[in-house]
Amino acid sequence: MSTHRSPRSGLPAFVRRIHFYAGLLVAPFILVAAISGGLYALAPTMENVFYRDVLTVETQETSTPLADQVAAAQASHPEMEVAQVWPSSTPTESTRVLLIDESIADNDELRSVFVNPHTGAVIGDELSYSGVGELPMRHWISALHKNLHLGTPGELYSELAASWLWVIALGGLYLWWRTAGKKVFTGLKNTSGKRRRVLNLHGVVGTWLLVGMLALSATGITWSLFAGQNVDKTVEWLGGDAEPIETTVSSTPGNPLTDQQVAEQSAVVLDAARAEGLTGQLRLFIPEDTSQAWQASERWTPGRITSDAVSVNGATGEVVDKLPFSELPLFSKLTSWGIYLHMGVMFGLPLQLALFALAVGICAMIVMGYMLWWRRRPTKGALAGVPGRADLTGTDWAVLAVFTVAVGAFLPLFGVSFVAMLVADRLLARRRGAYAA
Repeated sequence: MSTHRSPRSGLPAFVRRIHFYAGLLVAPFILVAAISGGLYALAPTMENVFYRDVLTVETQETSTPLADQVAAAQASHPEMEVAQVWPSSTPTESTRVLLIDESIADNDELRSVFVNPHTGAVIGDELSYSGVGELPMRHWISALHKNLHLGTPGELYSELAASWLWVIALGGLYLWWRTAGKKVFTGLKNTSGKRRRVLNLHGVVGTWLLVGMLALSATGITWSLFAGQNVDKTVEWLGGDAEPIETTVSSTPGNPLTDQQVAEQSAVVLDAARAEGLTGQLRLFIPEDTSQAWQASERWTPGRITSDAVSVNGATGEVVDKLPFSELPLFSKLTSWGIYLHMGVMFGLPLQLALFALAVGICAMIVMGYMLWWRRRPTKGALAGVPGRADLTGTDWAVLAVFTVAVGAFLPLFGVSFVAMLVADRLLARRRGAYAA
């Protein structure tokens, strides 16, 4: 006798099947993203420990002028131009001077020379990456999370994970709510049998982690290869892009700054930025030539939720333009907050531990999901343990079509994989029907 499952009516059965397919086929990508993401969440603190010999210095009563610190870094690599200066902001923090190393092919890479702000001595030299100045170890973990060190093709895995995470999370909550009702946060008391206990724990953990999973999905999508472009276009269409800060000092073409000008003007720009109320750790961007102004912006560091910026004429110390964070469009603010929350930067170690715990929770949920599948694993006539087929009406299919087109246009990898699941589901249904006959 056939043991195939009979069709179930309506949305619940369909959501259950999609949750099953996504859990079986997409969850491995989410698992990899969660493991690498949990590691990356702790990377800022690991970096501070691993590179403490260049990131920190002992407090001393004396200090060296910033111009002399920059000059020391220039002297260590006279063939390289200065791209940025990160002045020390505390007695125990080193100054970082970022140089353009032509031998490095990747445009995201700069060479960081670390200088003791008290003695003016160069204390280290490391490659650095991205706007937060990731050092090699942290960058390696970042690339693992982003693309598994496979370059652009590898970014497809993380985009697929981010595109499906919110669907799996919301679908799972819906199914759990139908089972547990008002007890979605506490779980059911009568859970006889191991499978019921695992299901109960799976549902409760998923409910508690829901907001975190949705946040990771949304912020991860903004960085993705294809969907990220749609996010950028949407923000631009909504007028959410910030206007760039004005940096023009003169309409007359200028000349590149000499090493001496860069060193001397860095101190002028730092003083001007501090006078304008920029209190955080700063990044000073060297202009292309003398017709342009320097830019100074506050770095995103633990405890900072805003980043103001000014442009300064390095020759005179005159402020050319200001860009307070408070005046940025809402979407620009949300983008910044989302990025630095996702990276574990904004609130330091407490946020990093919370993200790590979230990653562990996601991994545990995936393992429990596979445990549930294994306990209803394939038997003769029950292909792959798939839940009962959904008996959808014409209206249901119309709504599903609209959802697929709308969401799939914005999240291409989700759209393609979702359609592939529907096609596979139809083929399985036919095969099951043939077996039953």
